[in-house]
Amino acid sequence: MLNETLQSPPTGASIYQKRYFCGFVAGLFLWALCSNAAENQPDLDLPALSPNVKISLVTCSPGDELYTAFGHSAIRILDPGLGFDRLYNFGTFDMSVGNFYLRFARGDLLYQLSVDQGEADIEEHGALGQGVTEARLNLTPEQRQNLFVALETNLTPENRFYRYDFLLDNCSTRVRDVFERIIGVPVADKSVSGLTFRQMLDFYLERIPWIRFGIYLLLGAKVDRVVTPREACFLPANLESAICQTKVSDTAFAQTPVLLFAARPLPRIPRALDPEVVFSVVLVAWIGLWALRRGRASRAISALVYIVFGFTGLFLVVLAANTLHWEAYQNWNVAWLVPTHLVAGIGLLFVPANKVLILRLYLFLAMVEGLLFMVSSPWLPQQFHPAIYPLVILLLWRTVIELRRKVTP
Repeated sequence: MLNETLQSPPTGASIYQKRYFCGFVAGLFLWALCSNAAENQPDLDLPALSPNVKISLVTCSPGDELYTAFGHSAIRILDPGLGFDRLYNFGTFDMSVGNFYLRFARGDLLYQLSVDQGEADIEEHGALGQGVTEARLNLTPEQRQNLFVALETNLTPENRFYRYDFLLDNCSTRVRDVFERIIGVPVADKSVSGLTFRQMLDFYLERIPWIRFGIYLLLGAKVDRVVTPREACFLPANLESAICQTKVSDTAFAQTPVLLFAARPLPRIPRALDPEVVFSVVLVAWIGLWALRRGRASRAISALVYIVFGFTGLFLVVLAANTLHWEAYQNWNVAWLVPTHLVAGIGLLFVPANKVLILRLYLFLAMVEGLLFMVSSPWLPQQFHPAIYPLVILLLWRTVIELRRKVTP
């Protein structure tokens, strides 16, 4: 129970003393904050851009290497008056950092803003066969200077690093964000409607089908939501489209992009070597060979199939549990790559299913679960790669073989 204590009202003099004291403390606090902010604010001492400065968005088309598979965006500031040509790139990473691949998988790898000589960098991309376009930005002198200051401030050692996010915070979205801060209006590609992240990625992955298959396995249901026009700018080509659609006070934000280098055709493996074709051919040939051998099958092969499926599923679960990449969460691929298949496979190596009731029961449940997945997969909240279906049929076939296997006494 709370006790209320009665006190006599304070006198006028004590009220003024308390107000003066509180004001004095608040003043000291604000002074300390301002002093600390001033200490942390880098003293850049930047020059004023000349009137004939050209600021543009440079967009590179996809390249042959995996890290260039989706293209690239950068901001170019070309100022002949000051004698520099700077290309600001938010997609730089250091492969010499310790545990690079492990940190990338965990999602705590830091990317950074870097700056290169504009003409030289553009020519390098062109020499590698990437298409390069440049869209000049229609900015006021004040906006041009503010953009220059923002980029140089972001370039300081304490500001240049950021935690990379494959879809929501990358070299393209960072450019979008700095544009929005300068012009004060959203930058969005309104031509994108009803597409998911996975569907937008498919256009770039079609020419590298085995990489596409691996990415389909790694990415969960969260990438199957519809992308907003602003989020669509995670791809450089869509960012370029977005700035061409954006208007600032009824004025176009960007001019029509100019082609600096034409893109060379990128190689693609023959479609006969696509995963869905290869797995289907292997499945049919394997079943045909089994039939020619009059149904004789190795239990060790069935065990190996279960072990591979289970180990892959376990990898997906461990990855999702230990990564900051939200794209790996809620992965329905574990509905057919069941981690416990690893234990069943190891069991099959040593004993036939008909000799151990719990193993036989597990294989029966695995068969039912696999059939349910095949039937229900079109309605699950995740899009699956077509190559998985021959693999599921393979698992079901080997399961039936082991359930029907006759064990000699």
